[in-house]
Amino acid sequence: MPKQSRLVFTALSTLSAVCALALISTSSIAAPDPAAGIAAPAPQEPPTLGGPATFRRLDEAQYANSIADIFDNSVKIPGRFDPPWREDGLLAIGDGKVVVSPSGLEQDELRARNISAQVLAEDHRATVVSCAPPSAVAFDESCASQFIGKYGRLIYRRPLDQDELRSVMQLARAAAKQTGDFNKGLETALARLLASPNFIFRVEHVQTDPDTGRTRLDDYSVAARISFLLWNAPPDETLLDAAASGALREKRGLETQVERLMASPHFEQGMRAFFSDMFAYERFDNLSKDQSLFPIYSSQLAKDAREQALRTTLDLLLTNNGDYRELFTTKKTFMNRNMGALYGVAIEEGGVGGWAPYTFDADDHRAGLLTLAGFLMLDPSHEGRSSPTIRGKSVREIFLCQKVPAPPGAVDFKLVEDTHNPINKTARERLTVHRENPVCAGCHSVMDPIGLSMENYDAIGDYRIVENGAPIDASGTFNGKSYKDVIELEKVMHDSASLTSCLAKRVYEYGAGRSVTNDEKEWIEYLNQRFAAEKYGVPSLLRIVATSQAFQAVSAATKVAAN
Repeated sequence: MPKQSRLVFTALSTLSAVCALALISTSSIAAPDPAAGIAAPAPQEPPTLGGPATFRRLDEAQYANSIADIFDNSVKIPGRFDPPWREDGLLAIGDGKVVVSPSGLEQDELRARNISAQVLAEDHRATVVSCAPPSAVAFDESCASQFIGKYGRLIYRRPLDQDELRSVMQLARAAAKQTGDFNKGLETALARLLASPNFIFRVEHVQTDPDTGRTRLDDYSVAARISFLLWNAPPDETLLDAAASGALREKRGLETQVERLMASPHFEQGMRAFFSDMFAYERFDNLSKDQSLFPIYSSQLAKDAREQALRTTLDLLLTNNGDYRELFTTKKTFMNRNMGALYGVAIEEGGVGGWAPYTFDADDHRAGLLTLAGFLMLDPSHEGRSSPTIRGKSVREIFLCQKVPAPPGAVDFKLVEDTHNPINKTARERLTVHRENPVCAGCHSVMDPIGLSMENYDAIGDYRIVENGAPIDASGTFNGKSYKDVIELEKVMHDSASLTSCLAKRVYEYGAGRSVTNDEKEWIEYLNQRFAAEKYGVPSLLRIVATSQAFQAVSAATKVAAN
């Protein structure tokens, strides 16, 4: 075999092998067969050493939620935040690996001072300072200690230790003396707390379990994990009190707090945050489309597409406690005027600005999440055309947890991008020629068939049956089963164990802030079995994770399981 041919063959073999591994990446943690009926009684939770404790930066929403919960919604959050980083499929994992820039540190300091000034402004002060110092000028030790102790606990998500309290008190005392204003002393102390890494980062602390000798999270770190998982916000005073009393170490006490958090309106906020992360909705922030080709497109349409998908998801999974798999087959959604215009749905006059429940007809060409614009338009790479490759990659990585490698650097995309090619009129035809390149064929065989099932929808999600006058063929196969379009593909995906095992894995990783370790594979299998036994209800899945011993276990292991 000539040297050049051997190199091409080697590249093809390597890429094909990598992509083949992506297809079976979840096989070791697969859920039970969904068609097998009601699962057996819940098995006993297997022991696990867990993984390393994490050190995560608060994201912008978590920061805002913290300020709103600790103070109130009237406090404005100024400045900009360093951009997030997605790692192993989640921003929640990337939050533990971001590098804070010097300008980001400066913004944190300026933001802390601004918020502190708002909180202790004369028209707001009475809502946060419950004590009354005898003098507005002289420093009052008791009042300052009470204020700093209360808000330090909420801001740090744990009580301040003696050294921390002493340091902040000294700062408050010095500022009050210098300005001749007791409240300026409190303002300076509060700014110090808000600028501290103990607030800006979720620092997990560990302790030794006296019964087993194993390492575990301390009580306050457990409280924070539970609260950010379920609320995307810090622990409230009740949860901190439970941590202080040791109630979170007792099964009943832990379950009581988890049920309380899940019964709160904040639970929907937490689930919005989780699904926004899992579905990679931060990509909407920089999304744009060619308005000469898609005049209906606007930034507001993109926001509405995102909101429609989230409302559909939360209504099915939270309000109605539905089967997660039905998210890919449901005809039920929500509609407003913008989305009605895109889908060709008439909206009553009263629905101009608001949202209303809507059910697509049985023979309508929309059903399930993959036919909504919130998925179909979410491609920041292409402003003027749909990309079956990007859509297929998104399905593999977001919903099936199957990592698809990045393309080689020297690939020529000109043919695929030539949407006016007179010979290869459809994306399927252009990609067929593109896949003749042996270096590309392996991975494109993984992505393209799924993406081509959605070619009846253009770059913003509008329905079509032809491209450049040629009929669109949306058929294909998935897991050995044939389908004629994306709606039939979603029905096949509905019965795939990879769909539900991916969600279970993502929920656990989102809460832990890291990828699953090799030691946790058996526990993830257990989680999948429990998820199936609960008929794939998402609240049940979250309850199982939040009350598990695995969610508290910590080890020094750093090796993670293959994705």
